[in-house]
Amino acid sequence: MIRVLIVDDDKLVRKGLISAMPWQQFEMEVVGEANNGENALKFMESNPVDLLMTDLSMPVMSGIELMRIVRERYRQVRIVVLTLHQDFEYIQEALRLGAIDYIAKIQLEKEQFEEVLGRVSRLMKQKESGSTRPDPDSGWEREGIAALQLCYTLNSSGDVAESGQVPPSAVEAEPGVWYWHDEKAGDTDADADAEYQPGPGVARVTLTGLEGLDRKTILQVIRSYKKHDLFYDYEPSSPVRYVDARELVNRDSAEQSPSMDSIRDRWSGTEWIYEDQLFYKLLLELKGMRLPSVRLIRIFISLSDEWNRLYRPTLEEPITMEDYYPSWYSFELWLAGARDQIRLAGAKQQISLEIRSSLDKAMNLARQNLSQSISTGEIAQLVNMSSSYFSQCFKQYTGQSFADYVRVTRMEQAKSLLRNTSRTIQWIAEQCGYNDEKYFSRLFREQVGLLPSEYRQQASSSGQ
Repeated sequence: MIRVLIVDDDKLVRKGLISAMPWQQFEMEVVGEANNGENALKFMESNPVDLLMTDLSMPVMSGIELMRIVRERYRQVRIVVLTLHQDFEYIQEALRLGAIDYIAKIQLEKEQFEEVLGRVSRLMKQKESGSTRPDPDSGWEREGIAALQLCYTLNSSGDVAESGQVPPSAVEAEPGVWYWHDEKAGDTDADADAEYQPGPGVARVTLTGLEGLDRKTILQVIRSYKKHDLFYDYEPSSPVRYVDARELVNRDSAEQSPSMDSIRDRWSGTEWIYEDQLFYKLLLELKGMRLPSVRLIRIFISLSDEWNRLYRPTLEEPITMEDYYPSWYSFELWLAGARDQIRLAGAKQQISLEIRSSLDKAMNLARQNLSQSISTGEIAQLVNMSSSYFSQCFKQYTGQSFADYVRVTRMEQAKSLLRNTSRTIQWIAEQCGYNDEKYFSRLFREQVGLLPSEYRQQASSSGQ
């Protein structure tokens, strides 16, 4: 039985780990706990310990200092670092001091407990059998390596080491990022790809051009590739890539990132729905921006809400979007699917593609000008249709007249402003195209069943 000591200054973290982790499943037993490094050393003076699981940031004595002392006094004790720190240098310091693994606290969700302990158990067995993880510094600067093999996991499921997708010598630099030195990597593509083929959701990268780069710079390149490029480069059909580190090092960090508004403007229009050439042009442009994936998803969650409002009259089901996509490949599939959903919904109305495009443009113009006076004739002229034909097609396409569509859309806008702002009813009325507050309130009550003030109070009390 592996005897475990947990060291963390947060009592709730210690109790949570003790009660939630499946220790016995991996032949482990928690024999003690401590709230700082000093108390941990006192416990170890009189109690045998096989595995020390310690936080790094603690009062009295930090985890780093504790590791230094344990390495001198108890060389047989294995150490696992448990911390919130994400800095590469901090991680490498812990690894140099003998940690066999690094666990970010954000990993510790219930469904990952078995995966975490399973990895720790396997690494301890490797240590006992002599198949140990190498010192991350060894050999890097002694001979000046030219290439490294990298393995990135795009999600948290699975263990690439346990499934044989990385060699025993691989070092896990941070959760989901492995690297190792393969002397064959510089020979031929076939040699580099022959072993340790990546499985689903796993990317392999041969990082070349490392001559003259020190360890710190190489680790920064590994981290930079994951942060800026992996999302866009990964494709399931070709998960192995070759990347020149010099291109990443020399990348222009001063290049300005496009604004969120400029991206929204490109995708808020309706033309890309019907024009294939424009759609693919916008796709290439968007991919070339290399936005951080979190920012990209945030922008398009907002846009999908806007599309649902715009195409509400024709969509049978709302467009849905996940809050995470592991790669550009999966994101592009979703975006193409959302486009097809809008196109197919409109096609069922048996109206030509050209007319549907004009009607979508009319709805978009209406939404952009809700505070202005909007007449059917003016909008029809803007989309190059006669007023009578526009009214006929709009009713067929949406199931309501253009005037009704504008009124309903204005009421939706009013409800949103009432829920999310504290502005006066008069101001909200004007934003929705009504200069007379009493007239607006009467229309709102007819549409919603409550006066604006009553609706705001109800929304506030229900936490909407």
